[in-house]
Amino acid sequence: MEKRLLFFASDYEIGLTQANTEVVTALWQSGKVDMLCVSSEKEQEPGLHRKLDEAGVRKVIVEGLDAHDHFRDKATALRDIIRQHAISHVNVQNNWQLALAAYVKYKYAHRVKIIYTIHGYRHNSPLKAMLAIGMIGMALLLFADRVLSMSSYVSRRFWFLGYKTDIVFYLMNKPQYAKTTNCITGSPLRLVFPAQFRQGKNQHILISAVKQYVDQTHDLTIRLYLPGAGPRLNAMKALARQLGVEQQVVFPGKLNLDGVFTLYEESNIALCASNVETYGRCIAEPFMLGRCVVTHKTGVALDIIRDGKNGVFFRTDKDLVALLTDFHAHPEKVEAMANQAFVDRQVFSTENVLRSYLSVINKV
Repeated sequence: MEKRLLFFASDYEIGLTQANTEVVTALWQSGKVDMLCVSSEKEQEPGLHRKLDEAGVRKVIVEGLDAHDHFRDKATALRDIIRQHAISHVNVQNNWQLALAAYVKYKYAHRVKIIYTIHGYRHNSPLKAMLAIGMIGMALLLFADRVLSMSSYVSRRFWFLGYKTDIVFYLMNKPQYAKTTNCITGSPLRLVFPAQFRQGKNQHILISAVKQYVDQTHDLTIRLYLPGAGPRLNAMKALARQLGVEQQVVFPGKLNLDGVFTLYEESNIALCASNVETYGRCIAEPFMLGRCVVTHKTGVALDIIRDGKNGVFFRTDKDLVALLTDFHAHPEKVEAMANQAFVDRQVFSTENVLRSYLSVINKV
């Protein structure tokens, strides 16, 4: 049977996602896979459906596809798409889509191969994480022919699926990544951590580290930028005032992607203090842009960071203070690691990511 891929490009309450739009467009333009994408009528941001149309991507719109209702009607629509287009492989992005694809496969005896992409799970609560891994894992054991993981960190959580799991990174091909030279200076220290202000993101560790650093070095030129919004934002602002570092800790608010990229370019060190990242765009994005990434051992960091070579791992605020103090005395270390990251970023190139993805299609 000729291989023909049906790619689910939308997600619950979002519609057509920006990330999936990039993947679908790159796959289509590669010409290496016969494919069709399916999406709801919604889109994460205006213009994504138009972008697919302008690229000539074949797509089918199923109204309300990602709403968790009218299951049989949507399963029937999916069955018709699979039959009409002779689909051999289906790439789903969430449990609802998995249920639809599995229902069609087994009720109508379609010999389609189901590929499931793990984007995340409930991980801030250990109990919820354990339950989510168990439930998702059981469904994947039963119904998925192949599983895509965005990082080895996630793969280890689903270790029992290792025999049918492949690591495929997010596609990162925005125009900002196309730069051919990396301009960076190691001094003064400019730190950035874009994240929601919620449990598990640990901005308080970074603010505390800045306070300790200033006390030890008396360097008042350091800046820590914490863009984002969330329920803990006001508490973090209050902490910065309480510690007397409100001049050194800057809260730019919630920024769009262009604003975040601008902050990355104006900084020399990108931080990740999260307890858990299933992938961690706050790790991958600055790595792609040639910044020095200082991060907890989580998400994609375990796949790309060579400690002390193209980035650094840390565990506690004391660790971070020691690193910042060393960087203050030796800014050339920041520059060297940032420039090495700029070289090593090829791991995220469109060519490498598509090669990994297409190898999965060929396995099943």
